[in-house]
Amino acid sequence: MWESREMRQSASGSEYSLESKNILRDCLACRRVRALTSVLCLTAGLQTAGSQTTEPEIILRFGGDCVLAERYEDGVNGDTLRAFHGFDLLKTADIAMVNLECPVTTRGTRIEKPFNFRMSPGFLKPFIDGGVDLVTIANNHIYDYDSTGLFDTIHNLDSAGIRHVGAGRTQADAHRPVIYELNGKRLAFLGYYGGGEAPAATASTPGVAHRALPIILDDVRKLREEENADYVIVNLHWGVEKADVPDSDQVSFARGLIESGVDVVVGHHPHVWQAVERYQNGIIAYSIGNLIFGGNSRHTYETALLEIRIQDTELSYTIRPVSVKDWNASELLGPDADRMIGMVQLLPVTKTND
Repeated sequence: MWESREMRQSASGSEYSLESKNILRDCLACRRVRALTSVLCLTAGLQTAGSQTTEPEIILRFGGDCVLAERYEDGVNGDTLRAFHGFDLLKTADIAMVNLECPVTTRGTRIEKPFNFRMSPGFLKPFIDGGVDLVTIANNHIYDYDSTGLFDTIHNLDSAGIRHVGAGRTQADAHRPVIYELNGKRLAFLGYYGGGEAPAATASTPGVAHRALPIILDDVRKLREEENADYVIVNLHWGVEKADVPDSDQVSFARGLIESGVDVVVGHHPHVWQAVERYQNGIIAYSIGNLIFGGNSRHTYETALLEIRIQDTELSYTIRPVSVKDWNASELLGPDADRMIGMVQLLPVTKTND
């Protein structure tokens, strides 16, 4: 049986529970009020004027590609915690998730490829202190330092109390979901990668969860039938780097997942934002860009988190703009936030003919 978990251990050994995150979120509520004019809810599915809200809201926040290594490590000059210092948006979510785009290791044999990344275990502390609960490691860099790098990553994440999906020692491990229970709802998270830079896990060999529609749908079926999952969130590492529009195959794939029972699809890999759409009863974010990405030298830019809200039986989404300055994330407010939101709103789901 797949195991659920509702809390993780901090680096100091103290319990850091989801309930604690709720308390912190409430304490910081007044800070968020000032940003309301710059945060636009972009979805249908909200409560009608006469409806009664009977359950507390669940807030999920997703950040894109994260590499706290390479150019980041060089740029912070020993200030390990800089990435999320003073940044509350991950801490104040009920569940915060990012794409960890590198192995966490100092060992392993470098795989021959154009770009290889790896992160020292000490750089997990910003994730812990910053409020990251969960990462997907189903991506094209998790195998940059072979199976040793992958195994060290799993060990180091487990030791830090950060949950992970999308890769493992076997196919069963790679496809194992993380399940949280919040407000009586069971939320299941999965991650997949389908490219050629990391092997697909098999029954006896390590690798990533392979991004193939029949495989994912079988995982979703098991979650619904065997684990009584109320919501299923699927992360997909896919697409073309720097492309601001997904291709038609991606659109068909993501919509097929929603049609088959997935509630939220979160994409990454292009390093830029792509469209977010409400499709049937689900939400698809085709690419959510970078969060803190030390894989290149660009240390100052604007990006965003994807926020998913669950209340009663309704799903909604919001774009939460973020400013990164000299490798440090902060909430983006005011006209700059409005501009970022407007940019995401205008991104097309499919290419238009001139």
